[in-house]
Amino acid sequence: MNEKIKPERQYQDTSLDFYSPEKYVLSIQFSLNGLSFSLLDSDRKKFTGLADYNFPGVDTPIKYCHKLDEFFGQNDWLKGNFKETYLLLETPKATLIPDPLYEESEKDLFLRFNHPVSSYEQTAADYLSNVEAYQIYTLPDCLKYRLDNNFKRKKIFHFSTPLIESLLINNKNSFIDNKLFVHVRATYMDIILFKGQGLRFFNSFYYTTPEDFIYYIMFVVEQLGLNPEDLQLQFLGHMDEFSDAFSVAGKYIRNIGFEPRTSMFGYSYLFDKLPAHQYYNLFNVNICGL
Repeated sequence: MNEKIKPERQYQDTSLDFYSPEKYVLSIQFSLNGLSFSLLDSDRKKFTGLADYNFPGVDTPIKYCHKLDEFFGQNDWLKGNFKETYLLLETPKATLIPDPLYEESEKDLFLRFNHPVSSYEQTAADYLSNVEAYQIYTLPDCLKYRLDNNFKRKKIFHFSTPLIESLLINNKNSFIDNKLFVHVRATYMDIILFKGQGLRFFNSFYYTTPEDFIYYIMFVVEQLGLNPEDLQLQFLGHMDEFSDAFSVAGKYIRNIGFEPRTSMFGYSYLFDKLPAHQYYNLFNVNICGL
């Protein structure tokens, strides 16, 4: 018998009704090292649940898919008939293509220019209406099969789609040109820069040390001709103000901070314990109109 998979973090408001999934919007973000999900009470527009699970020792899509079988076997209620279900996939194999250059029949070719695509992966594409571009990415066959098998009604996106779209929406009334957004994941960082209401730069970088971390930030700053003295560096995702990476960043860029939680929804008092910049996608995919 498999051991119960326990969450690293879990927040469940006392009002959460597991027997009425039709009242909630479920958002799940899948990454090779685990998954996390949130529950939004659609009637009250309030987040009432969140959980984060780590899958140690999982390092291939096949192992991940087997772990998902085990996870959903223990959490069958997640396959319920929710009002909306958003499934967000973390994969480094992704390429942004401007709308005028995109051809649906050529999306495999576009992706292969930048990434190797194996025979057990398929290619998907999301349209980002606010930046008028397509995000093309890979989806392992075994994962697509499990998503189709476990969720009858769902919308699947690359994780960067709501990330980029919601940052534009949440910052539409502020001077966004001088902000460099850094979305921090377990072993990857995503760097985003907007110009006006358009996307100027988006890329993901693999890092292992604080030195890697600041190197890529300063590389982007230099390549884009940004002034570190005037720049506002905004962190979101899994960043801790007491971490070495945060400390090193402060030595190179004067103005650093954290992206606030969207004010379009309410939050259970339990989330007061959670830094507002964390789980950004799970709290913002609902505002994108995807």
